[in-house]
Amino acid sequence: MNNSTWQRVKEIFDEARALTADDRVAYLDRMCADDAELRTQVDKLLNSYDSDFLEGTVLGAARILVEPHLRSGEIIGRYRIKELIGTGGMGQVFQADDIELDRPVAFKVLHRDVADDGERVRRFIQEAKAASALNHPNILTIHEIGSFEGARFIVSEYIDGDTLRDKMGAGLTAAESIEIACQVAAALQAAHSAGIIHRDIKPENLMIRRDGLVKVLDFGLAKLTELDDRPIDANAPPSRVHTSPGLVMGTVAYMSPEQARGQAVDARADLWSLGVVLHEMLTGKSPFEGESVTELVSSILSADSTPANLDSLPPELTPICQKALTRDKEKRYQSAHDLLEDLKGEQKRMEYAIHSTPLISAISADELKTQLIRPKPTLSAEYVVTTVKRHKYATLLATALTITIGVGLSVYNFQGATPGSTDNLAIIDESTKETDLKFERLPISGQTSDVAISPDGRHVAYIEPAPQRGIKLMQIDNSSTSTVVPQPPGAFVFSPTFSPDGKYMYYHQSTSAFTAKLMRVLSTGGPAQEIAPSAAYFTVAAFTPDGATLLFVREAKESGKDISEIVSAKLDGSDLRSVGKTQPGDFISNSLSISPDGKTVACQLQVKEGDARYVKIVGYDIASGAQRPLSDKNWGNTFGLVWLANGNLLVAGYERSSQTQRTPQLWLVTQDGRSKAITSGLVGYNRLSATRSSDIILTQQVRNANDLWVLPNNDPARARQVTTSGELRGGFAATPDGRIIMGSNVTGTLNLWMLNADGSERKQLTREGTLNTGPLVTPDGKYIVFSSDRAGTSMRLFRMDINGENAEQLTDDPGIRPRLSGDGKWAYYFETPQPSFEMFDLIKKVPINGGVPKVVAKPPDGWKFHSFDVNPANGRIAVGLLRMENDRFVYRAGIIRKEGEAVTNIIDLPANLNAGAVHWMPDNRNIATLGKDEPGPSQVVDVWKVPLSKTGRPTRLTNFRTPVTNNFNWSFDGKFMLVGHTKQMSEPVIIRISAQ
Repeated sequence: MNNSTWQRVKEIFDEARALTADDRVAYLDRMCADDAELRTQVDKLLNSYDSDFLEGTVLGAARILVEPHLRSGEIIGRYRIKELIGTGGMGQVFQADDIELDRPVAFKVLHRDVADDGERVRRFIQEAKAASALNHPNILTIHEIGSFEGARFIVSEYIDGDTLRDKMGAGLTAAESIEIACQVAAALQAAHSAGIIHRDIKPENLMIRRDGLVKVLDFGLAKLTELDDRPIDANAPPSRVHTSPGLVMGTVAYMSPEQARGQAVDARADLWSLGVVLHEMLTGKSPFEGESVTELVSSILSADSTPANLDSLPPELTPICQKALTRDKEKRYQSAHDLLEDLKGEQKRMEYAIHSTPLISAISADELKTQLIRPKPTLSAEYVVTTVKRHKYATLLATALTITIGVGLSVYNFQGATPGSTDNLAIIDESTKETDLKFERLPISGQTSDVAISPDGRHVAYIEPAPQRGIKLMQIDNSSTSTVVPQPPGAFVFSPTFSPDGKYMYYHQSTSAFTAKLMRVLSTGGPAQEIAPSAAYFTVAAFTPDGATLLFVREAKESGKDISEIVSAKLDGSDLRSVGKTQPGDFISNSLSISPDGKTVACQLQVKEGDARYVKIVGYDIASGAQRPLSDKNWGNTFGLVWLANGNLLVAGYERSSQTQRTPQLWLVTQDGRSKAITSGLVGYNRLSATRSSDIILTQQVRNANDLWVLPNNDPARARQVTTSGELRGGFAATPDGRIIMGSNVTGTLNLWMLNADGSERKQLTREGTLNTGPLVTPDGKYIVFSSDRAGTSMRLFRMDINGENAEQLTDDPGIRPRLSGDGKWAYYFETPQPSFEMFDLIKKVPINGGVPKVVAKPPDGWKFHSFDVNPANGRIAVGLLRMENDRFVYRAGIIRKEGEAVTNIIDLPANLNAGAVHWMPDNRNIATLGKDEPGPSQVVDVWKVPLSKTGRPTRLTNFRTPVTNNFNWSFDGKFMLVGHTKQMSEPVIIRISAQ
């Protein structure tokens, strides 16, 4: 197509795209007359401008351009048509129900009036094959492509959400914009790695689900890279994609210069388009301007023209937009990976105060509600936290695992605290909304722990990562840092807090689990002084407002049972006095906080009810020791509290009644005990401290990214990451034919999915209940055995067909962690009312076809089971054992040679191995478990081989070094290992409150 023809096409296109369907046809008939080639090119450009692929799924009230030719209630194959929800340039989109799998789907059918157009049919098939060739959480999932009565259709997941265009209309912060761009870049990285260029990235083709997950739509213009342009057979796999040389494809406003010229494009064209989208999200305007297509294309192509509205961009993001929008593609971002890394880097450096409403929405039993915040671009840190276990020992390990990277050292002059007035200060109260909160991320490394703010708000104390593991102090106004307490030899320190005058820092020091000394040091550093020889592990001391009295928790015995005791003392540890005690079996966790009048100490009381635990917020009268409830709720768990200067409590936790939302949020507890959630969504909070006036709150936002890795030939050097979205939960297993069954929370609840070993061809298998975990596949590949809460609040054992159908309950008693016999006829499991800290009393088994469960084994006296596995060759059971000795956990491994017999061949594991997961190795002669290079809370966890011979020494099987291994398993043939890893980040953030 020559330049004059191209100019004519653009002019007609510019006028036609603003017309209604009927007017457009008449206009094109008049303007193109008998010039068939001109009409063809204009039609193609118009079709490329319209969102062709499932736009209707996000346009709930899309205008219907043609009459639907499918009726509500009509059944096509396994799909029941419900209603027309949108129309694109090539087809109509209906909401439908998948009758067999009982799920909503989007059903797109090609217009019958264009079904004879070979090019459109080719593109229709191409968009399905291009998308289905990809496997990524941010790319629309294609379920099926087919035909009926001569019409073509595509069935995809049904997405409940809004287009990015709609979101932009409501306003986005810079933080939200970067998060969206990160997800799109991740999708493009997956597509480009598969050799697929999207070529039409624009806000209409990007959809935001109700839970904040971004989905990239419309691969109808996709082109496979490094392939020729010969026509393809419509039924052929997507290995050849035809495009007409010189034809401009894509939407003009988002075209790269090479696209606008009709030249060959590569992956860098998509990065240009994403740069345009990012610029538009940040400024509300396109970087290139023009009143007509011709002027717009000219602006894109002109070397003399610079992107508009650069002054409106946040300065930190201007370089990213400029690099993405470089006309010379050799100087542009060369890969989606590079762009993604820069975007993530900016996420980590966000230090501006913002409104804190997360883009990722709150998930409740009733609704998924995305909160909108002001359109002014600002910066923030917004992260995701996963469920934290509800036992004090699990809290210990979860806290210990969040400690890694440190920060540089510098010296500062500590300024003493000066009492100040609270007049006109904004403090969280009943009128506070989430949008009133402003967050400022501190420039501290992403896995710090145990943060505390000084009473005057000038300094932050925190635990630095290994190998130092000392206490650091940062001056907030200039970010300078110094070491106050170096890590003591053979011990570690935690739980720092400031005295009311800021002169001293109090902290815990320990050499073993669950006992600690309470120590004191000058906030400027120096020799440490022991205040109390025994303090409860991972609790935080508190002070009366007058600064004269210290309160802390210690563990004690009452009638031979463990209790927690609150004691008071002078600041030097003298004049100890008991303030209050818990009931036997109950204990106090996390921080204490004292009321502004100094009369009551609030604490988080872990209460035991049967085999379950929950938390109550209670107060002890400091004078009398009388206990009273402070909150009207029972809590599943809490991770910090602070008493505010206005008499209200601020709590980080989640409700006990919640089955699906166990992310700790910030709650206000009023003086009369009423509890109100301040924050919502998937951003969680841990640790709380406040300034004396309570106008500044310090907390941690924690996120855990759990992903699955495969080690071909069990070779650590060949480790390959299968999932990249941090979605892995609830275990995984291989099938006999080499596929993988894994738990994923990508849908908001924990379900089981099937996928290939490379991550492709994902299929959701479960949809009932909120927790579906521990999948195992029978050796014949016929069944999957798993645990689920679908029958009630406790986990029970189920069996279903390999395709996810015909689920049957196998046990009435609670059971988790299933294992299978070598012949697949028996399912073994731990009997437990609910998941606890890996401590179990019974191993049972039940026939795979259902029946009466049998007790298989009990632990030796004084021990608990920690894990187990069944040898497929001889039925022997390898077990991990656990008990407390001298206030520390001791781990052993052992073998049960025959059901009903005692554990024999007990192996003394080195202190760096914890038997948290025990599996028989493929040789069926040795076992493997989890461990570290050496004991310590911050060491990296890997998989270790444990020989059963007395002379053998454990050896490392994996060598990831940075992530934390949490589970592992092998394929049926033993040729590859499956490994789960958790990357954990803990971000200290300051919360300031807008004026009420």
